[in-house]
Amino acid sequence: MAMRFTARTAAVVAMCAAMLLAGCQAAVTERPDAPQGPSSAPVPAAVSQAEVLDAVKAAATLRDLPSSISSNELLAASGDYTEQWSIRGCEPGLEQSRLDDIGPCVLGDTTSERTMALVGDSAAAMWHPALDLIGKRAGWRVLALTKSNCGPASLTYYQWQLKRAYTECDDWQDWRMETIRQEKAEIVVLAGFFDGGNQGPGKDTTPQVWRDALAKTIRALPEGTKSFVLGAIPSRSESPAECVASNTTDLTRCAVPAAEALPDQSGWSGAAELTGQTYVDVDAWFCTDVCPAVIADQLVYSGRFHIAGGYAEYLSGSIEEIMSPALAARS
Repeated sequence: MAMRFTARTAAVVAMCAAMLLAGCQAAVTERPDAPQGPSSAPVPAAVSQAEVLDAVKAAATLRDLPSSISSNELLAASGDYTEQWSIRGCEPGLEQSRLDDIGPCVLGDTTSERTMALVGDSAAAMWHPALDLIGKRAGWRVLALTKSNCGPASLTYYQWQLKRAYTECDDWQDWRMETIRQEKAEIVVLAGFFDGGNQGPGKDTTPQVWRDALAKTIRALPEGTKSFVLGAIPSRSESPAECVASNTTDLTRCAVPAAEALPDQSGWSGAAELTGQTYVDVDAWFCTDVCPAVIADQLVYSGRFHIAGGYAEYLSGSIEEIMSPALAARS
């Protein structure tokens, strides 16, 4: 989902006015660096769920922008720019229905004989920094089988840019299931974007429809596969980074009420319940009574629909705690 240039320009103007930083003009002309993917850098230690919950609680009353967040970072996170959540070399085009070489899409411990897979759309791809760290810490190879607008539920999706049924996604779903079998993935993580309009105009994708279609995906996995269903992140009516840039001395203005932001998770949790798999409730990692835009001195969101890579890494320990029995189990 790309933001219009006018909105991006407005974000930069607001940023300049709010932050009064020298060099803001340079930030306008320089394209933010795309994520580099896995590297040989030291693997950071996991942050516990207890620490995350304490940080979310503290963030609810945070007023001043942490000095660790730069104007360039705010600019990069102001819109839903593909390079902020995708994996370099692994973002298939709209009309691409399979990958000839999954090499660029292998994260975590790439030498491991144990494999997990991440499936879903861009709202699944945004979690790849977390799974990359989990794979490296726990000794698992991670396959990123994600494609924009092609969610984890077994549905025929509607592609709003192409203005038609997304038949390439149908083919992609077949390919990713074939790949999961061939690669002998023992764990599959399902995540994605659900807003009721996934199947297009005139078709109401209810939470029950979503639940049943997710359950269909899970049941089609090889016998013995452990599945983890990640709940959806809070929804925002405006770009949190733009709000932060305009309210650097009162970030409470960017903390929206949880009652407005938290989505209906019944489709996700219901699918896990129907299939006896694990639902990962992410709500408390983002919200208390309110959902802040900055937690633990870092931006939470990139644009309105994705989380920032740094925050995904921060949550890796929380996900790892939930996955730990499956990660430790012998194949």
